[in-house]
Amino acid sequence: MRILIISRGIPSKQDPQWGSFEFDQAKALTALGHDVIMASVDTRFRLFWRKFGMSTCTIDGVKAYNLFVCPSAIVGLLGRRVRERYTAWLWHKMESTLIHNEGKIDVIYPHYLNNTYFAVNYLQNIHAPVVAIEHWSAVNQPTIAKDIQAMGEDAYPKVDQLITVSKAAQDSIKRHFGKESVVVHNMVSRDFQYVAKQNTKKKKLTFISIGSLRPLKGFDTLVKAFAGSTIPKEQWELLIIGNGTEQRHIQTLIRQTGQQDNIHLLGQKSSAEIRRLLTTSDVFVLASRSETFGVVYVEAMACGLPVIATRCGGPQEFVTEANGLLVDVDDIKALTDAIHHMHAHYADYDHEAIAAECQRRFSSEVIARQLTEIFENTVAHPQANKS
Repeated sequence: MRILIISRGIPSKQDPQWGSFEFDQAKALTALGHDVIMASVDTRFRLFWRKFGMSTCTIDGVKAYNLFVCPSAIVGLLGRRVRERYTAWLWHKMESTLIHNEGKIDVIYPHYLNNTYFAVNYLQNIHAPVVAIEHWSAVNQPTIAKDIQAMGEDAYPKVDQLITVSKAAQDSIKRHFGKESVVVHNMVSRDFQYVAKQNTKKKKLTFISIGSLRPLKGFDTLVKAFAGSTIPKEQWELLIIGNGTEQRHIQTLIRQTGQQDNIHLLGQKSSAEIRRLLTTSDVFVLASRSETFGVVYVEAMACGLPVIATRCGGPQEFVTEANGLLVDVDDIKALTDAIHHMHAHYADYDHEAIAAECQRRFSSEVIARQLTEIFENTVAHPQANKS
């Protein structure tokens, strides 16, 4: 089957996490024998150079197209209509390139609502059913922004099948947009593996957290929870991987609470660096305020780490007493208590069993086979789930 993934982007040395979820799925589907193509249109405003025009590459058997001309924020200075016409022109250019170079496509598979909107409105001449997958936190909120609501009301009824990555996301989509969907969880790459540690009773326990430094991820709550801990400072450290708009605020909060020797902001890391840091850490913790799924928790569990998560959507579907602890969003005291519990009982968890169960449920092969079944059914019965 020829599958066209519409992606946020393609991971690179400059931007290793951009499009990483989509690329992991592309590799997993390729491993099952599918011919997978990725396509992305980059309209971001970033302070680094990107190749101008259409570029192509093949990575791990996946052919990828990326188009960059100008950030949409700059074009938007000329008005909303100009920006909309510019976006349409970019996607029509991508469409004509794909039709010319790739020929017949069996299924179009966009990730995230904005890419779904572009796929159903600007890639119609490819003449393939659209199976969209939704894991955007913006559509998993109690209240949806008006522009996102309008985009969803336009795009979701036009897809042939909609996938959501958790029951929480499924319920949210149904509530806000009246659209039925099927649940297929995010996958964890086989690259994330359990590595036995020689000494589980360490003098210093290493907590690790991964996520973009923005309010939704709750790093302010996490820093405050550690500030309330009574664990001697020589017995713990916290590594935070990621960058974002909150970086300066989080760094200031760390300094104000006197934890600069214990909490370390490591910035953005590649997937290989993240895997290495997970295997040398002991406990994963993320105080997120909203997650459609929470793949970083699962990646940590695949490495055998018990996790501390919040009841923010996705984590309730996989965090149990056997692999971690759940606390309410923004409950600083409960989070501090969970940190204390992990410090005292880290060695009591069966780390190998945590990793094995994670692979059983979320391995790339398991999820790729679930996706394949949906693609095959949709190709056989197009439009059966349009509403």
